[in-house]
Amino acid sequence: MTGRTTGPIVLIARMKARPGKARELKDALPALVAATRREDGCLTYLPHHGLDDPGLLVMHEVWQSEEHLRAHSVSAHLRAFAELADTLTVGGIEIERLAELEV
Repeated sequence: MTGRTTGPIVLIARMKARPGKARELKDALPALVAATRREDGCLTYLPHHGLDDPGLLVMHEVWQSEEHLRAHSVSAHLRAFAELADTLTVGGIEIERLAELEV
């Protein structure tokens, strides 16, 4: 089996809120989500929270291309959220980059 390297880029962004900071982190999401969903090339941008760990936030993202993802990574709304996440999370935002595996 070989992985496909062209096509949409999938990201999983994981954040673990510091104790007592989960609500503040979640409250920052609506502005980020709304602005990101308006970006060119954003196919999916869905926030999730942990059922077993209420401080866990996971963003499922799908971008049309690497270029669209690069534009997102330098957007003002993402930079502002990332700065906030640095103070509200343990370890910041962990990013996993994925591509669909054809099987």
